[in-house]
Amino acid sequence: MLIKKILLCSFLAITSASSAQTVNDYPDKPIRVYVGFAPGGATDMLARYYSEQLSQAMGQRFIVENRAGSGGNVAIQALSQAKPDGYTLALGANYIAANAAFGRNKYDWKTELQPIALVSATPNILMVPPKSPFNSPADIVAASKGSKSFLTYGSAGIGSSIHLAGELFQAMTGTKLTHVPYKGATPAELALMSGEIDMMFGSPSNAVGLIQGGKLKALAITGLEPIKALSGIPTLDKTGLKGFNVGASYVLMAPAGVPTEVISRLSQAVAKINASPETIAFNDRIFATPMVGGPIQAKEFLEAEYQKWSKLVKENNLQIE
Repeated sequence: MLIKKILLCSFLAITSASSAQTVNDYPDKPIRVYVGFAPGGATDMLARYYSEQLSQAMGQRFIVENRAGSGGNVAIQALSQAKPDGYTLALGANYIAANAAFGRNKYDWKTELQPIALVSATPNILMVPPKSPFNSPADIVAASKGSKSFLTYGSAGIGSSIHLAGELFQAMTGTKLTHVPYKGATPAELALMSGEIDMMFGSPSNAVGLIQGGKLKALAITGLEPIKALSGIPTLDKTGLKGFNVGASYVLMAPAGVPTEVISRLSQAVAKINASPETIAFNDRIFATPMVGGPIQAKEFLEAEYQKWSKLVKENNLQIE
């Protein structure tokens, strides 16, 4: 019995030392970063920028892997099943909490995922094709209430901020729109330009250039502050939808069980990156704002988003396809 106890203690000591050594050496190989949307959109752009910055900061490659589908959920579900060693991460967003509110997640984000850090936030833009008869949100509301109305809006997928903006717009205006999900913002924008859909709440990272080039027409901003590059375009809040505030807020995520020291190193690296003039300038270029917050703040943010969208679902008896 004594020999068994000695062997067990020796094994535990070796295991503990090995684990500590692994944490101390982190990272000692490339890290994968899942992205839940197609290349070219805001999420993909942010993931590639921050992966490059993290590669420089931590001395190992952070490799972006696009796993598009289900409003970002394909990537996040894969993350929830990954080995919790810090070598598989994902750039998630508030869609994680919103999809949970809509009952669409095949994972439990509260127990199977670990938020690492808040990354960046950006509003959306309500826009239509350049030849659309709509010149204001009020035009859309009026048209939607016609007896033969069948208006469509596109999104980057169910549960994306682009989709959520449409759901909130309908709830606050009493309109009925038909949602058409795509596998990313870029495919949805192409559909909008071709007239395949009537409108969308697009990401400014791509949309501003299309609007300035006359390929799309902006009607309103979904955040509480206007976008300087789109002078004269009001916020939905200012058009009468008081408190309307929907955008994409990005969070670096890991599977649950990653060592605390690893989470701390990653969180501190993101904080330093977000404080750099280069990152502030990058976010300005894509009409976003770096966020501040580590694991605790990121978890609190997702919980607040979950409560926000749960309330909308309950009050409006929403059924998401």
